[in-house]
Amino acid sequence: MLQVLPETTDKMLAVRVSGELTNEDFDLYRKLIRDRMKATGEARLYYEMADLNWVKPGAALENGLFDIVHGREYGRVAMVGEKTWQEWAAKLISPVKKKGVRYFDLALREQAMAWVQEEE
Repeated sequence: MLQVLPETTDKMLAVRVSGELTNEDFDLYRKLIRDRMKATGEARLYYEMADLNWVKPGAALENGLFDIVHGREYGRVAMVGEKTWQEWAAKLISPVKKKGVRYFDLALREQAMAWVQEEE
C-alpha cells in the first residue's frame, strides 16, 4: 500500500509504503513523482518503508527501469526503513539518482524528512 504523506509539496513527494506493494501503487508513485519532475525539473523524495511485507517482482522491475530513465531528475532522496534489505536497496539504486540516496533507520524519520527538505 502506498500512502501520500501530508508533507508532500510541489517539489517533494513524501510517501509511506507498507504491507504489499502492487502495480497500481507503483503506477501512482510514478505519476506523482513525474508530475513534480515536470513542474520543477527536479523532484525530491521521502520514501518511508514501514511493515513492508512484499513487493510484486514485476512492479519492482518496472519501477527500477523508471529510476534508471529518470534518475537525473531526482533531487535529494531519503529512504527510511527498518530492514537490512531496505538499506541494501537504497545503496543499489543510489548510483542512478542524480544526488544519490541517503538511507535512514525508521527511528530517524524526522531527521530524514528534515534532510530531504533542506536547501542546498
